[in-house]
Amino acid sequence: MPQLGGQRSFDGQVSSTTLAIIDWASLGVSHAALVVASISDLKTREVSDKVWLAYGPVALVLFVARIIEVPIDAPIFAVSAIATVVVAFLLFQFGVMGGADSKALMCIGLALPVPPGGVSALWQPSFVLYPFPIAVLVNSFLLSIGMAAFVLVKNLMQGASAKGLFRGFEKESILRKLMILFTSYKTSFNMLESRVYLFPAEQVEVSETKPIRHFRIVSNAEEDREKLISNLEEYKDTGLYSDGVWVTPGLPHLVFVTASLGVVLVIGDLLMWMFFKIVGAS
Repeated sequence: MPQLGGQRSFDGQVSSTTLAIIDWASLGVSHAALVVASISDLKTREVSDKVWLAYGPVALVLFVARIIEVPIDAPIFAVSAIATVVVAFLLFQFGVMGGADSKALMCIGLALPVPPGGVSALWQPSFVLYPFPIAVLVNSFLLSIGMAAFVLVKNLMQGASAKGLFRGFEKESILRKLMILFTSYKTSFNMLESRVYLFPAEQVEVSETKPIRHFRIVSNAEEDREKLISNLEEYKDTGLYSDGVWVTPGLPHLVFVTASLGVVLVIGDLLMWMFFKIVGAS
């Protein structure tokens, strides 16, 4: 089966030097942009548009250069890039990813529509089900699942009884309590206010003049954090949060995207590996 990414031209000759330059330039620019964006995301929970204004045009130039160098594979490049842009846009529209995350994925779709030549992962499938940039995306979600394991361990290590841990949330279902154990943990209200990566995992509703606390299981990546906190703040001095407030650490997803790019290139597509293990294929 011919390799995606094309080591061919119209006359069937290998243009290894030029294509290698395009591949390594794409890989280097992508890693540099993603690392810069990830550091910014970790520190401030924001990424300057300057990163994408620099990365995007360079990625587009590399994309065009790749088509010029290997025109016979232009349909493969185009399908990969278009599919990636569409997926990134839809995930942003539905609040699954933030704006920076979707812009990063779109740029990756242009810079690396196919795996770079000269880099061979430890495990490679006999066929692929989706484009290389989508592999980076789905594996970033797999890596982010590790955050859920960390949050669960943090909750278990608090040493509090289940009754004390969920005081004020007795009417919540067992399922919602289990879900919150994997996504959120308790901390002080002051910590919630001072840490930009923490989002409220609860909300307050008034029933017959009495404030009732409820879990917030699903959070939109673009929600207004300050507004969510201000909705809770009026109850701060009433002692409602004397035992702490539930918070969800905002996932710095660009960190997982950056890590995923390295994992897919070096180790392989983890999702495809699990799929082949399940179906018993090699």
